Amino acid sequence: MVTPIFPKNKYRVTLAGITVNAFGNGLMSPYVISWLAALPHGSTQTAGIVFGATGAGQLLATLYAGRLLTALSPRNVLATGLSLSAAAAALLTAAHGLVLAAVVLFTLGSAQGIASAAQATALGTLKFTDGNEDRVWSHLQVVLNIGQGLGFLLGGYLVTGNLVETMRPVFLLNAVSFATFAAVALLALPRQPSSSTRTQQAADGSYRTLLAQRHARQLIFADAMFFTFGIGFLFLLPLLASQANLLTLRQVAVLLAVNTLIIICGQLAITRLVHRIPRATAMRLLFLGTAVSWVLVATAAELHSRAGSLIVLWSAVVLFSVVECLHTACLVPQLREAATQADRPRILALHVFASKAGLIAGPALGGVAIAANIPLTWAAASCLLLVPALFSYSQTKTTAGLPQEAPV
Repeated sequence: MVTPIFPKNKYRVTLAGITVNAFGNGLMSPYVISWLAALPHGSTQTAGIVFGATGAGQLLATLYAGRLLTALSPRNVLATGLSLSAAAAALLTAAHGLVLAAVVLFTLGSAQGIASAAQATALGTLKFTDGNEDRVWSHLQVVLNIGQGLGFLLGGYLVTGNLVETMRPVFLLNAVSFATFAAVALLALPRQPSSSTRTQQAADGSYRTLLAQRHARQLIFADAMFFTFGIGFLFLLPLLASQANLLTLRQVAVLLAVNTLIIICGQLAITRLVHRIPRATAMRLLFLGTAVSWVLVATAAELHSRAGSLIVLWSAVVLFSVVECLHTACLVPQLREAATQADRPRILALHVFASKAGLIAGPALGGVAIAANIPLTWAAASCLLLVPALFSYSQTKTTAGLPQEAPV
């Protein structure tokens, strides 16, 4: 089967749609738990339970989407998931009670889980004239950080005072962002193979056959480890501020902003640099660099000088931000190549699942461990991140069982 070349103008429109959607999510996501707690009969405890349940729905929907996308067009599944997300976000404006809010949020989370897997699959099948499909993931990382960063900033101004009232325009803006990206997906993304072809692909693969492959299994494990003990632990900095009294919450906000800026400004340059070194070397640098970052955090927690701790923490966050760019540049592209055509949607769905599960499990595990011993927690995370560095990775770009596709 020949995959057509994706025009650059449509690619730019697609990235613009993703940016708009990321902006809407950035507006809404940081304040959902606080909004739930502010509803009638709501509390911090019930808000956390409801939010956790919606997260579980999102994870299950992501895995189901991996199977669904082998039989249906990623473009159509993406547009459907985004449309359902838009409807759910709009319905949140009418959710005046905790039960209705929980139902709508569960629907929104499930729709987003399907849309996220479909987005990864749709982008992972694009072909370009220069053959450099790996750049898609770096561009995606940049536009997601731009959109979410702008959303975080504006959300801080919109969400004030009475959360029940001030969140309504935020929900509507997020609904518009989902609808905008749905329209972009239908207009810009290419149509996929016929239903009979996709039905045959669905019959040819499964999660079991995918996970039976050692290389694919190692990559998925490495991906999950980075999201859990890498990015997941980055989100523990606010807790570190309150537990260890190393820095203020404002300083934490500055550090997280620096992380975002480094990714936006450095991702594409690091991607170009990674192409000049063996992939196995880049993968080991990714996990060794992340491990060293958290050793620095553990060291900062032991220092008696507040100024010295701040310098070490800054070094840790800057180093982690650089190696986070390595994850996008060298690990994510290998996931696409490690699976056959039939299993490609499944491995990309597992990538999305790993990201969402890791960002839930990492802060949860780390939060419990920090209460017992702060330096030991970060040191343990460093040791766990060394495990994927010991794996054997391919030195060059390889594709598992995929036919050579000629441009048209």
